Amino acid sequence: MKKNKQRKRFNLLITICIFAFLILMFLTILLFSYRFIAQQHIQQKSNALIDNGGISELKELNVNGDKQFLLIEGKNKNKPFCLFLHGGPGSPFPYGVSARTLYPEITDHCVAVYYDQRGSGKSFNKDLSISTMNLSQFTDDANVIVDYIRETYHQEKIFVIGQSFGTVIGTQLVANYPKKIYAYMGIAQLTNSSKGQELGYNWLQGEAIANDDKKTLQVLESLGKGPYFADEEDQFSDLINQYKGMNYYDDTIKKVNVIDLIKGAFTSPDYSLQDLYKAFISGPQFSLIKSTELKKEIIETNFFESIKRIDVPVYFIQGKYDKQTNYELAQQYYELVDAPNGKQFITLEHSAHYPNALDAAIIPNAIKTMVEAHY
Repeated sequence: MKKNKQRKRFNLLITICIFAFLILMFLTILLFSYRFIAQQHIQQKSNALIDNGGISELKELNVNGDKQFLLIEGKNKNKPFCLFLHGGPGSPFPYGVSARTLYPEITDHCVAVYYDQRGSGKSFNKDLSISTMNLSQFTDDANVIVDYIRETYHQEKIFVIGQSFGTVIGTQLVANYPKKIYAYMGIAQLTNSSKGQELGYNWLQGEAIANDDKKTLQVLESLGKGPYFADEEDQFSDLINQYKGMNYYDDTIKKVNVIDLIKGAFTSPDYSLQDLYKAFISGPQFSLIKSTELKKEIIETNFFESIKRIDVPVYFIQGKYDKQTNYELAQQYYELVDAPNGKQFITLEHSAHYPNALDAAIIPNAIKTMVEAHY
């Protein structure tokens, strides 16, 4: 009797496992079928762009001894070129190589150059030396890309658009090589990370007291005033995110679905399954966890001291609630920086670090304004 019960339980367990396996297989087939169909649809739109006089092509380059990738896309190949420097480091979203056909509103106004930076996405490789993971190298890489665009596509100058970490590279790039650049746009402009942490600490402390959040107050007390590096910086950023300083929402503003920022990678015809692993696992681990000196350099960046003049037109686009690349600091730097060719500060009224859907039209409209004003 006891053996029969055990056998029945065992058979039931086997049946459940087989059923679960079949469901998993079905979902996997469904998911990859969706990926295949989406890739075909994207490729068709890409081909249509080319047939109508546009450009949509993947490029592999040797950049300072490292294999790196660009996606070049525009509805009119005679439009000016805009180089996008994505955030991260190590996470090539949203303006990386996986962006094929994702932003038609941008490619109305310029030829977009989406670039997977050193150690990110399709450009990641396991042989990359960690000694090359420094801001000077990233800036040199971007300069090589600028020269490649200018020479290959016969452009006198280009536009540069940085986002979050990309603004660190972008600001250094335009400060060093202004004669190659028409204008610069910083989205979620980083200015002085350690000062931003200090302001963030005071803000978090006030929010925690107002919400009687003893747990957050204890964490802040254990962290101290900063600056924060390595694990402490991750812990601090988690608190910023917890209190909506990265992804703002309230009763009238819907939270940004971060999946929308990265889902293009899964359907990209330019990303293999190995590239997906690089984009979500290998790249971030290498760039954010192992590259401790790079992370330290970013936190020690202080453009208030190092770059007080930019000899190209400057545009800053900043989320009103952004505490990661602090909104108030971005305003202060904007006021400080000497930009003799003009500057403009644009506020995303419904956003923190991640642009909210309610502000979605502002960025492409600002790109249009910048291109039309300076090309």
